[in-house]
Amino acid sequence: MCVPIEAGKISELRMELFDYMGQVEKEYSDNSIVNLELARDISQRASYLLDRYEEFDQKKRGLIIAAISYFISDGDGVYDFDFGSGLNDDAQVMNYVLEELGIDNKYIDIP
Repeated sequence: MCVPIEAGKISELRMELFDYMGQVEKEYSDNSIVNLELARDISQRASYLLDRYEEFDQKKRGLIIAAISYFISDGDGVYDFDFGSGLNDDAQVMNYVLEELGIDNKYIDIP
């Protein structure tokens, strides 16, 4: 997952992120246990990182792609919609990447 992508593929990843958030919102409407606010926080950080993607070296770009891929992936170990804390691991991964990038003013508060 820690493989950088070409800058030209960023728009595709943005669309995947947008589509995933649509899925999160649908799940929330069917099951209020889903932490929609946390999903939105993670998505906002992901968008922020994609906006700044080209500012980082290859290793850090790989971390950005890994965090976003982990968030939008079905197979990340903990299914996001089964528990109220299902997105906590995704937020922890995003916080780790933010820390590695030195962006400490964007940390996500995890319930």
